[in-house]
Amino acid sequence: MKINYLYGRNYDSNIYIITGEKPTIVDCGTGLHNIEVAEEIKRKINPHLIEQIIITHEHFDHCGGVREIHKLTNKNARVMAHIYASDKIEKGESHFAEMLSSSMPKMPVDVKLKNGDMVKIGDETFEVIHTPGHAPGALCLYSKKSKSLFSGDTIFSYGSFGRYDFPDGDFNQLKNSIEKLAKLDILNIYPGHEIVVEGDGYKHMNMTLQNIRSLI
Repeated sequence: MKINYLYGRNYDSNIYIITGEKPTIVDCGTGLHNIEVAEEIKRKINPHLIEQIIITHEHFDHCGGVREIHKLTNKNARVMAHIYASDKIEKGESHFAEMLSSSMPKMPVDVKLKNGDMVKIGDETFEVIHTPGHAPGALCLYSKKSKSLFSGDTIFSYGSFGRYDFPDGDFNQLKNSIEKLAKLDILNIYPGHEIVVEGDGYKHMNMTLQNIRSLI
């Protein structure tokens, strides 16, 4: 399994292209740079081989590009998101998109995930961990085998974490979610924004835990 990453430009989230037995895309950006994103994906994999697209939460900067990436897969990939994120994705609801003079496409969610579900990504099995606080439908994906975490906007590198001051955000929920993640054995962190951490993820996780607790 290889985890390729496209760092987000402007408002875009990071986009992850995971190869292996179950080729997967994690997050799709805003869709405002679809041409460039499509070319980057094609450099990493034949997009028709991609079997699933997983959205870490319902915000425009992570799911605005899902329809175009889905088309790039020849509409073969199944779209997956947490059950609490699915409604907004399917309805195309996003105030953030409107602020950018754009719109979020309506996209059916084929698989509505919940906490504790197990999903094959690449060559490994990842556990779905519901992590509300930044968004009601936020999820993280954790592999015990490689100790890897796709963390969405729940935690980032160097001790930072997602905003909780959005209309659907909640500080206490975010703190609880971070405390839950801190119990995991984490080596690698693949966040929704900022840089990837490989090899010493536990240090960044502990910094994040200390920082969120310092706000109490």
